[in-house]
Amino acid sequence: MQDREIENKLLYSVFARNHSQAGTLKEVEGDLERIRGLGADILWLLPVQPSGEQDRKGKDGSPYAIQDYRRIDPKQGTWEDLKSLTEKAHALGMKVIVDVVYNHTSPDSVLTREHPAWFFMDDTGNRHSLVADWSDIVDLDYGQRDLWDYQIGTLKQFAAVVDGFRCDVASRVPAAFWKEAREACRVVNPDLFWLAESCHLPFVKFCRDQGRVGESESALCQAAFDVLYDYDAFPDQLLVMQQKAPVSQWTDALVRQDAMLPPEAVKLRYLENHDQPRAMACGWDDSLWKNWTALLFSLKGLPMLYHGQEQREVHLPSIFDQDPIDWREDREAADWIRRCKAVRTRYFKPGVPVLYEPDDGNGSLALNRNGLRALFRLQDKGQDRIPAGLPDGEYINLCTGEPVQIRASQADSDNLPLLVRDPLADTRCRLQ
Repeated sequence: MQDREIENKLLYSVFARNHSQAGTLKEVEGDLERIRGLGADILWLLPVQPSGEQDRKGKDGSPYAIQDYRRIDPKQGTWEDLKSLTEKAHALGMKVIVDVVYNHTSPDSVLTREHPAWFFMDDTGNRHSLVADWSDIVDLDYGQRDLWDYQIGTLKQFAAVVDGFRCDVASRVPAAFWKEAREACRVVNPDLFWLAESCHLPFVKFCRDQGRVGESESALCQAAFDVLYDYDAFPDQLLVMQQKAPVSQWTDALVRQDAMLPPEAVKLRYLENHDQPRAMACGWDDSLWKNWTALLFSLKGLPMLYHGQEQREVHLPSIFDQDPIDWREDREAADWIRRCKAVRTRYFKPGVPVLYEPDDGNGSLALNRNGLRALFRLQDKGQDRIPAGLPDGEYINLCTGEPVQIRASQADSDNLPLLVRDPLADTRCRLQ
């Protein structure tokens, strides 16, 4: 839906409750200059509304069990605090998007009291969640036309303050609703950015098998969304990261992704998020972290960081209890992120196809884009040298600015990640 230049941006995800000891939007605002300094262009705030109390998980409750769509959680702050944060972000050249949780509410939400008919009921007449593990929420029924009007009205309130939306489990809400919502919000803010948490394919099938909405990514892309989640290929990425699965298992999934989606589709790329383990929990050394981080910034799509990733955090904060990040300075990691963002902006043209060359034996991956060749070591297999697929000679590693030698068509592992101008680029393009 949007200009492919979005791919040269960086999204930074924050849950205000866990971003500081105070857990407030004001504290996030105070940290914006540091976040912007990492190269972040878009700040994504996890839900800013109050959590429900009935059937709450944990002491503080899930931010995705929302009690009132139109209020700001008083523990996080006020509407004025959200406006102030957004204005500060704008002054720094950033945008702010907020989470939209429209598949469900908490069981004690304003809507369950005021509009009980807007929810699905089980055979005993009780509101419920289709997913048994989501015991702290109840599902909304978009067969109710009045619900559409209410939800769009709420979006318009936020559109007057922020710059866009990350839409939770967007696949479970009708694509027709999202299309209508985007058109309605355009009147308030014509430049809104829309990110869909498009769901894992088995989950989409599960929803459809139960007679519920399960929208395809193509439908979401064509209806409303600028960027889609990566949950079709990310499970294979996790297997490569965590269990040393063949790198080709993941790249095959990326190829299928490119082939199945509309050409204009843009994917969100990440190593971790609030629902997934920290990348450093894989037991990576610093070298593997640098290689994977450089790869994140080399793929097609919009790269994302989850707060704490810039200090190579291992602990994944709870979303059910306040669990503040223990902030510390990791200058090396922050500098590497800044460098990777700068390299991406300078050398990778948005939307250009990628040719993947996985090497399962060495746990490495070569990418070809824009007449460049990038080489990454993704698994520790004790390898000192990696086949580079380049003629022998001296090259400048664009990741570091340092000269590197290719000998016997191999690169030293210590020199990875490697990004060089590809003397075989024309040949590789003809092979695609």
